[in-house]
Amino acid sequence: MVVSVAVGTAFFVVLVGGLVVSGLFSWIVGVGSSSGAATLRLGAGMARFDQRRLKRFAGEHLDLPLLPQTSGDERRHDRSRAWIRSPAAWRLVAYELARLPVAAAVALLVFGWWRLVAQVLGWWPDLSPRSVVRLGPLALAAACVLAWPFVVRVACGVDLLVARWLLAPSRAGRLSAEVERLGEARSEAVTAAESERRRIERNLHDGLQPRLVSLVVDLGLAEVRFEQDPDASRSLVAQAHREAKIAIEDLRSIVRGIHPSVLDGRGLDAALSALVGSCPIPVNLRVDLTERPDPISEAAAYYVTAESVTNAQKHADADIIAVEVRQSPGRLIVVVEDDGNGGARLEPGGGLAGLAARVRSIDGTFTLFSPPGGPTRVEAVIPCRQ
Repeated sequence: MVVSVAVGTAFFVVLVGGLVVSGLFSWIVGVGSSSGAATLRLGAGMARFDQRRLKRFAGEHLDLPLLPQTSGDERRHDRSRAWIRSPAAWRLVAYELARLPVAAAVALLVFGWWRLVAQVLGWWPDLSPRSVVRLGPLALAAACVLAWPFVVRVACGVDLLVARWLLAPSRAGRLSAEVERLGEARSEAVTAAESERRRIERNLHDGLQPRLVSLVVDLGLAEVRFEQDPDASRSLVAQAHREAKIAIEDLRSIVRGIHPSVLDGRGLDAALSALVGSCPIPVNLRVDLTERPDPISEAAAYYVTAESVTNAQKHADADIIAVEVRQSPGRLIVVVEDDGNGGARLEPGGGLAGLAARVRSIDGTFTLFSPPGGPTRVEAVIPCRQ
């Protein structure tokens, strides 16, 4: 309560001063809006401090409402107007203005209660027969002392209640943030699907299609030379046979990258075992599943593992890869780590950015840790239905 009153007093004075200055200069074009937006941004910084204060002293983590996201490319007037028109920013300022009188009132309650306890304890009787009548104040003092923790908790609870009311986002704000998040997730899912389509087309066009063309050419030459040069024809047919087998392997690799059939038939453990079995780099695989996840979670976990292992093979210059898939209530956690040269980034249009978009589209989280020099660690937390 002492910290709340002290910090609240400083914040109250600063914000009131900022609002007064904004009001006095509101008639000057640009100055009033700029000072008002600066005051609101300052109030948001104060709210973030109070967020940490409540977590430290009350053990309560409150998410702040969604504040305006402005970029340096926008005009200063547009950025200021976005802050001034933001209900979330005004809620944070309202909390800082309302917190001081509330905190002061409950602090006075606590202080007054303690004064009552001290005053009653000052009447401690000497327990002589003539002072038996004063045992009543002693009982009152005992009751006050026993009720002291409850009074303190009530006082702190009032402060926390105000924070939950004004510091945390409103129901409309939460719905708006959820709609925006779902819109972003949908956009990322569409982008990831389009990127995957282009990847498949590129693999077919650059890898499989030329091999099939070469196969057709070899068979055509073998047919033309069959009568005049049987030995050359047999050689061309043998070469075409080898090309056909390589083309089949390429096609299987492309299909595995989309959705392997073994994943549907035998589950994630078998699919990942088949994946790492064909990897030229040693892979330590550990799969710990209490029960089989739902198909969407399985596919996302497989895709994250396959893409991360492929990136480690192509770009990381790694000697060993570790893959861990474990399950906790409502979550599927995938961790892929290699000892390569690091430096991986989430670049737009890249494979890792596609992974992050795919995971976020199903309300998961994607984390990449890859300092220069390595190691590279990819962690995806995927929600799953049991």
